[in-house]
Amino acid sequence: MADQDDGGLRLVMSQIEQLICGLLASQDLQCVDRKFSNPVQIRRPSRKASISNSAEIPHMVPERGPFPDPPTPTLNPKTLKPQNSGVSKQPSLPPNSTLSVSKVSNSPSRQVTPSDDGSTDGMEGLYRLHHGWEKRVREQGSYRLQKTGPTRTHSTNLVPSTPQPHKKGWCPPDMKFLWSVAAGSLILFDCISIPLLGFTVREPWVFDLIRIVFWTLSLPLLWRNHGGCSSYALADLAVEVFLVILIFCALIQGSSLSTEAQFLLRGPELTRMRHIRRLHGLRMFPRFLVRWNRGELRRLEMRAAANICITLLLCAIGVHVLTCTWFAAGSSPNGWAVNAGLLEQPFTEQYRMTLEFALSRIPPSKTTDNIMLTTQAERGIALTATAAAILIGSIFTSIVTNDMSDIRRVRRQQGEADCQLSDFLETYPVSWKLERRLKDYLKQTVKRVTLPSKLEIASLLPELLHTELCGEAFGGIVACHQTFFSLMVKYPDFQYDLCVQGLSDWTLAPNETLFSPGLRCDNMLFVAYNFVLYKQKGMVTQTERSNPQTAKTWSVNRATTWATMSPITASQQVQNFVKSGKSQKSRTRVLRVTPGHWMCEGCLWTHWQYLGQAVAGSSASLLCLSYQQLLSVTARHPDVSAELVIHARLFLSALDEIAEDELHDLSAVL
Repeated sequence: MADQDDGGLRLVMSQIEQLICGLLASQDLQCVDRKFSNPVQIRRPSRKASISNSAEIPHMVPERGPFPDPPTPTLNPKTLKPQNSGVSKQPSLPPNSTLSVSKVSNSPSRQVTPSDDGSTDGMEGLYRLHHGWEKRVREQGSYRLQKTGPTRTHSTNLVPSTPQPHKKGWCPPDMKFLWSVAAGSLILFDCISIPLLGFTVREPWVFDLIRIVFWTLSLPLLWRNHGGCSSYALADLAVEVFLVILIFCALIQGSSLSTEAQFLLRGPELTRMRHIRRLHGLRMFPRFLVRWNRGELRRLEMRAAANICITLLLCAIGVHVLTCTWFAAGSSPNGWAVNAGLLEQPFTEQYRMTLEFALSRIPPSKTTDNIMLTTQAERGIALTATAAAILIGSIFTSIVTNDMSDIRRVRRQQGEADCQLSDFLETYPVSWKLERRLKDYLKQTVKRVTLPSKLEIASLLPELLHTELCGEAFGGIVACHQTFFSLMVKYPDFQYDLCVQGLSDWTLAPNETLFSPGLRCDNMLFVAYNFVLYKQKGMVTQTERSNPQTAKTWSVNRATTWATMSPITASQQVQNFVKSGKSQKSRTRVLRVTPGHWMCEGCLWTHWQYLGQAVAGSSASLLCLSYQQLLSVTARHPDVSAELVIHARLFLSALDEIAEDELHDLSAVL
């Protein structure tokens, strides 16, 4: 008797749970219907009905009258079978359209729904749910009965990263970047203005006021960058306070100070050059330069160019300081500037002639000429400048030589494959067409950016840091999908499992083919970096690969949805068939899939075959999520599984309402 009561209780609980699932799906559809409301009812026959109603003209949909209103049955809680609301029947969609679910009140539902006992024998539709999800649905009843309270699989503090919208117009930069730019500009200006005190050039008092305000406000930031209270932080803070006091004294005295006193008060400001190393850590350089600098060869070339630019800048500052020092030394009695009559010349003429004199006193000038100078200060400056020029020249030569050696080494390694192929073809010649294909493939392989995988990064970092890295890096990409984003916000543990255990990274070479039509699809792909070219039911030609800018950019937000379209009658289908040339061209145009979008979502919910071809751009990176990985991750999250099953049923119902020739691998449910 107890067993019978237990079995009846289980049956009642199973029916209640199925009823709740149906109500949740109906509520979701009502929310979507309120968001995409349209007075025009869009109807189109399903593919199952169109098989028996063949037309003389391809893709022609005959005009049909409205469906009769079904009678309202008497509801009985014991015999009630929960069903999700139907999907409105829509006209043929363009390839770049998005599936949007809306409610239909006057047409029978074609939603894939299970029976009361959890079986799926009576399910309609051409697309059926994966067996794993069907089994998960049957397990939900036992989970509800055994669950006694809220449980969590992990305890983390991960915050899901939201996708950043791509807005046009001005975007406010980071405050640390602004501080770095301002600090670098002031330091560079000090390196130019302070040596000019040798020419008795005085700057307005406003510049001193700007320095005082900026460096005073920067004291908390400098303290925080040192990591709190420490001996080094206290010493650095004391130096900054001392420099601010010196600037304040120079501002108070004004023009009454002599040139020597001005230099004593302003000269110590050059010690702020110690902050230059810290500016790069505070995002001194824009982040897009770092992202563009991908690949070993590109990284070496950028490093060589940066070293040359930095060395030339330092040399220019050194020559400027040397020029001002020569004029200050030559302004003394019996100095070279006094003998040459430069004191009566304007500032520009003084600077030009002093620069020429300073350059003439460094190598390859004769050392005997420097020894024959008039004053001891001039002889000391000449010898110091000669030694500094030799040292800087040797350092610059060493840097350039090492960088060029590294670049030649990488190019030689990348060219070994070409040499081996050339030797093989010399012995076994083939046609020129095949040889060109082989060499093009080698060029693509050489340009491939070898990025460390997620497993390799895991071996470098501790588990906690690796968890935070995957959660923030991968979570922001997957969060572009509305369903995954809502689940990660509600269940932070699911974000951890999905990003660390479910997702896998994939880096492709330029123009590498991802998939072709007709093959079995096993992974849902998220575009993480660069772009992917996609063509529905066709092959991406070489011309389209070489000119990816001409492809239309795919966007879920800008795509046409069912709720914003009007009905298409048979007469309009005839007109479209007459213009089949233009329609076929527009239907098979190449789409440019950028970061923030995904492909092949259908493989997560049903058996899916590729409906087009996808080709990677230059060094594209993707995130892969397979059906088995998602099923394994959600096994520890029953609530997530329930919501994903609802989303899967809505997705498959939307697919059943689309003509087969209008399906593509970019289909999504909004």
